[in-house]
Amino acid sequence: MVGCQLLRQQVRMMALPSPASNQKWRARLGETESNRVKIRAMPILVAALLVSTAIATNQEEPNEDKQHEREELGVNPYTAPSIERIFAQLDQLRPLPFEQLKRELPQPIGTERERKGLIFGGLIADGFLIVEAEKKNLVESFGRILLEHARALGVGDRVMRHSASLTELGRRGNWQRVRQELIATQADVEQAMVELRDEKMAHLISLGGWLRGLEISAGAVEAEFSPQRAKVLAQPDLADYFGAELTTLPPTLAHRPLFERVRGSIKKLLPILSKSPDALTRADTKAIRTEAGELNNAIRQGE
Repeated sequence: MVGCQLLRQQVRMMALPSPASNQKWRARLGETESNRVKIRAMPILVAALLVSTAIATNQEEPNEDKQHEREELGVNPYTAPSIERIFAQLDQLRPLPFEQLKRELPQPIGTERERKGLIFGGLIADGFLIVEAEKKNLVESFGRILLEHARALGVGDRVMRHSASLTELGRRGNWQRVRQELIATQADVEQAMVELRDEKMAHLISLGGWLRGLEISAGAVEAEFSPQRAKVLAQPDLADYFGAELTTLPPTLAHRPLFERVRGSIKKLLPILSKSPDALTRADTKAIRTEAGELNNAIRQGE
């Protein structure tokens, strides 16, 4: 029942941060207050985003100390991949052209921890694509690779208990339960980052999930374009948010070629993502998919 309790903690994170908490985060984004208000009112977003719902309703509520700790560390409704929201968005884009959207799952690599965080976030997004497409034959390998990446990040114990469940439930075709298990996995990883007091890693995992989720969603819209479907890609506030977060990285990390490229890509995407939802065109959708896809490839290759 630990997973259930963690999911209820995630639901509590859906509430707006209290005015007295998370001063560091508020100060950093003070100039975009109006944008953050928009985020709170926005419907389903790709991102990464993103926070989960409870599996059960009879678990105890988290104590206020843990919630305050999350907010003080900058772990708020936008810092962990909101798998539940992305699931809901991809539901709207069904049927998904899985063969066009899939990619080979990344093998664990010896690289800097920050890049591992970006890759892990993208892997979570690959997982919900597999679940949305209901690919029984891929669930087992996904669970194994997810566990290997979690171990590389030092949170293997958090993910191990979910890996076997993901495989077994996938074999049975119980996709609703697989969703819940994947959401619980994300919740445990986020909790581990809170306990490690690693705000930076929580943000990078979130960023990796958002970028891969953006690529998947844009690819699904492009495959069957309509102005209505394209509306889900309008999300300037999240691009603003992650762009601002990247400015807080330590200089030695921020000036690495990979992170300079990430900043450049988000800056390039922002004008398109900032368009009115009704104004997004087929060309815009292709541009989003291409830019996000190339950036995700660069993250995996360490360019």
